[in-house]
Amino acid sequence: MSSTMVPRRFARLALATAVAGYLLIVVGGTVRVTGAGMGCGPDWPLCNGQVIPEWDVLAWTEFIHRVVALAVILLTGLLAVQGWRLRRINPWFARLPLAAVGLVLVQASLGAITVFTHLDALVVTIHLGVALTYLAIGLGLALLAVAVNSERGESRIGRGARLGAWAPAAAAGVFAVMLTGAYTAKSGASIACTEWPLCGGAWVPTGWTPVDVHLTHRWTAVVAAVLVAVVGRHARRWRADAPMLATLGSTADLLMGVQILVGAANIWLDLAPAVRIAHLAIAALIWALMVLLVLLDQQPALAAAPLPRSAPAPSRA
Repeated sequence: MSSTMVPRRFARLALATAVAGYLLIVVGGTVRVTGAGMGCGPDWPLCNGQVIPEWDVLAWTEFIHRVVALAVILLTGLLAVQGWRLRRINPWFARLPLAAVGLVLVQASLGAITVFTHLDALVVTIHLGVALTYLAIGLGLALLAVAVNSERGESRIGRGARLGAWAPAAAAGVFAVMLTGAYTAKSGASIACTEWPLCGGAWVPTGWTPVDVHLTHRWTAVVAAVLVAVVGRHARRWRADAPMLATLGSTADLLMGVQILVGAANIWLDLAPAVRIAHLAIAALIWALMVLLVLLDQQPALAAAPLPRSAPAPSRA
């Protein structure tokens, strides 16, 4: 094996870590929405005095949350060890996992603060921001591993960045809308507007009342949606030269449209738990797609790689 070859298992490990980070965001949101934070009672690491709790919706919701959190910790540790061994190939293989370890420690500290502050809105918002950053690191490591391997003898270098500043701007917009959404939900401002798209005659925030907080989230979502739409349009222009970019951009564009409808359904259905969870899950998925678009746009060879196709069916004699 070449000394510059990154084992495929490292890319898979990084991707698994990112997936675990995504699941932790969704499951953590489910715990918050359903009020399952104390589903296991005051016991830890046991759940209601048991290793595996008896069937109870709240207990099992919190139990699954703990299991996913444990998986994130173990995967992050393993990623740091493997990344350190690959530091000679690229120093970022060591740096990014160490940053992920730091984020896990920060998350644990914020989790404790969350308990003591009774889920203060600002702490919950920072907690989500750290989780989204962790997810981005996992995706970045997986793409970096693939990129390093693809550079071996790659003759089709192609163009430079195709999306320019639009992709980072859209990613920042999605990040901002998720943070304002977390603050809106935890501060109680979600119920400040009982109409959509109107809000009791108010259109723009003029202060920091619950209505203003809600409107800030809505306008942030509008800006993010426009930016994602622009990125999707630019990405589709490169369908022939960069099919991966086009596919990711179109998917993000489609999901953003679905997300707007789900956000409206939050109002129409009086903040139904299932809708709130779906709202968070879709938003985190859009964030992941935007991160991939930003990173892939800096890797022309990967962006120009053809999409995988299923093998043709064997012809009959």
